[in-house]
Amino acid sequence: MTISRNTEKMLKSVEIYASENSSPRKIAGLKPFLKSYFPTVDVRTKPSILTSPESMEMGRLASELASARVKDVSGPLQSFEPMYGEVDYELRSLRGKARVGGIVYDGRRLEDLLLHHMLRRQSLETASIVLTDRLVSTFSTDDLRHHLRTIVCGFPSIVSVPGIVEAPAKPREFYLMKQRLEMVGSGDLEMEKLKTLFRKRFIDYGDARTGHVLEGLVLQAVVFHLTLEPFCSNPDCRFFNAHWQEDLIRTQVESPRLCAKHERLLVRAAKNPVIGW
Repeated sequence: MTISRNTEKMLKSVEIYASENSSPRKIAGLKPFLKSYFPTVDVRTKPSILTSPESMEMGRLASELASARVKDVSGPLQSFEPMYGEVDYELRSLRGKARVGGIVYDGRRLEDLLLHHMLRRQSLETASIVLTDRLVSTFSTDDLRHHLRTIVCGFPSIVSVPGIVEAPAKPREFYLMKQRLEMVGSGDLEMEKLKTLFRKRFIDYGDARTGHVLEGLVLQAVVFHLTLEPFCSNPDCRFFNAHWQEDLIRTQVESPRLCAKHERLLVRAAKNPVIGW
């Protein structure tokens, strides 16, 4: 698939791939959510695209996944030869024999290999959204370093489920108190008490609010497919790029509203989902 075209196209379908440690059943609620905004679009949920892929090049894909790991946060390009153990881990994860998690991948390289290996025959009329249990980052030219992301908008768009927990920063007070506890050698119990104290102010693993955030992110991915605009500058819009957990909770859970611009866009798209670029 390429992202250039000569004639007007319409969005006809959205495919959402479950994360590696999940299943289509667990993300089934995303289908009616998107259909409420795009009633004319066919929405489908599918098994993970990164577990047991139908590919004769599984070994090569495993090597490319290992090479997409971020080992130097200050390097815009990760160029290294992956070790045997890294490739073997990726191969086992592709076969569904290793649980994915804890490793950071370059989001743009992950996007490229997904498109090349699995989605290359996909039509522009289909928006593909890949949920993953991998942590993903992209390089920022603002401070010349990689940053974890909740979403990497592209073709396909990638939504990092653990990124919802790890990418936006927790409240400053949490880090100060955590540092004090670490200095006095506090154990896991005290750390859990600290999390309980701040539980309303950030999303943790297993948090029920994660589902609301996923809804906002997949909606954002579809809008990106229509407009090529990844984020909104309005801090009260659901498409705002939240760098803090409290902003994420406010825009996605407590007050999941759209700004006037995006509200108008989605009203038009409900009747006529034109890919407008």
